[in-house]
Amino acid sequence: MPPVSSDAVFRACLAAAVLAAGLVAPAEAAHPLLTEDTGTQGQGHFQLELMVDKTRDRTSGIGTRALQTAAVLSYGLREDIDLQLGQPWLRQQVRDALGRRRDSGGVDTSLDLKWRFFERDALSLAAKPGITLPTGNEDRGFGSGRLAWGSLLVLSYAPGSWALHSHLGYRRNGNSLGERRDLWHVSAAATYQASERLRLVADLSADSDPARGRRGTLRYRILGLIWSPLPALDIDAGIKHGHGEAATDRAVLGGLTFRW
Repeated sequence: MPPVSSDAVFRACLAAAVLAAGLVAPAEAAHPLLTEDTGTQGQGHFQLELMVDKTRDRTSGIGTRALQTAAVLSYGLREDIDLQLGQPWLRQQVRDALGRRRDSGGVDTSLDLKWRFFERDALSLAAKPGITLPTGNEDRGFGSGRLAWGSLLVLSYAPGSWALHSHLGYRRNGNSLGERRDLWHVSAAATYQASERLRLVADLSADSDPARGRRGTLRYRILGLIWSPLPALDIDAGIKHGHGEAATDRAVLGGLTFRW
């Protein structure tokens, strides 16, 4: 087998980080959660989420540090329908026996529609179809090179201070990287309204591994909080741990959410 170049290792690590960051969910849920909920903005209202995830990973002697930032803008088309546009950016450093490499750039853009189609008492259901546009630089590992599409089926149950959310997702992973085309995602979260301004959150998720020939899933757990000093402002923080061969080892999460 011919030796693997440092450039090839670097591009592979970049591609893995991009795919792991946005594997199935077309756009972010309420940060720091991965699990989507059925909430919408209301007709004519906007929401802007600004997020940053700082990750560290080490696999087979290759150390990776990344800083991923993202902006997601939501607009209420109707009381029960939101349109969402998401744009992530990635800055990453890979270190192995051949040296250290850094690169940064924009990642593929997402466009999603969330429709809450059922609501009765504390129970509600929503569908969230979406597409991912190949706007990232594929040659540098920041994009898939092709259009991808997928959808989530979302359930929320919020009877009081406790709330439970879950979703099941499928993604048709169009790509030119030799990755699996059919990817699945399942996720569940619990939130607790500890006070008028503070919510405690926990999240568990599992994703198909996009790498062909590799078995198992990418599994993550998150613990965090969301503080709302103003009705139109949320500040969040969390810690994420990964399980599975290709999952990112750990990450520190933070974000701001504005509504108007």
